[in-house]
Amino acid sequence: MHMINFTLFKKEFKSNLVLYGIFSLVILMYGIIVVDLFNPLEDSSWIEQIMQIMPELMSFFGFALDDVTNYQAFVAGYLYDMLFILLGIIFITMLVNRLVFRYLDQGSFGYLIATPNSRTKIMFTQAVTLICYLLMQVMLMFVIVAGYGKITHRNYVDIGRIFYLNFSFFLLLLFISSITFCFLSLLEGKLATGLNIGVLTFFFFAKLISNLGGNYEFFKFLTPFSLFNPRMIVSFSKTVHIYNVILGLVTILIYTLTFKLFNKRDLAI
Repeated sequence: MHMINFTLFKKEFKSNLVLYGIFSLVILMYGIIVVDLFNPLEDSSWIEQIMQIMPELMSFFGFALDDVTNYQAFVAGYLYDMLFILLGIIFITMLVNRLVFRYLDQGSFGYLIATPNSRTKIMFTQAVTLICYLLMQVMLMFVIVAGYGKITHRNYVDIGRIFYLNFSFFLLLLFISSITFCFLSLLEGKLATGLNIGVLTFFFFAKLISNLGGNYEFFKFLTPFSLFNPRMIVSFSKTVHIYNVILGLVTILIYTLTFKLFNKRDLAI
């Protein structure tokens, strides 16, 4: 705990609550809508008809489901396969920009290191703030999908599978945060923001394209986002456990390298 500056942590946590609140409202809105859409007791042919009319488009967005009466597969495909990933990318980019990049870009990082705190301690504090917000975001998703789902569809919700889905998604968010934290900490100006947006956008769309299968399936080898497969997760596929370990180890590696390289970076103060 000596690696955290609690004064800085409290300041940054409070100053970003509004941003978190905005994204929480969006997650709450879409989460409730999708959970309410699930109704296996009624005729679900409208979903199946859309799949038949636009199969490629539905596959692209991860909406092509084999069984629309499986709650876990339903929310995994309609929320976690695209929408929540996109919201996570935007939220992480905006948050890291506020926690790290703006201080470096404006040359005000010197005020932070002018205190009796090392660069590593300051950056570690900012990283912990970021991770706390990501944890809160995933907890909200779990409450909506599992809690609200249990209220509205009691007999169809498997809490254990939903928990593992959110745990795996948290690992993906941590991985995304490590990339953004790395770029916005080590690079400058437009190069930092451009490379971060460009790389994450490529990873995101490569994952969507790979959903088409067939000749496009090779795209999954071009993006680490393929290590997060919501429908495999809710089916408790053994492969997912390996994917999660890989995501966790790569995330730790990127954060560790970022801290070490940042200590050697020349800062414009």
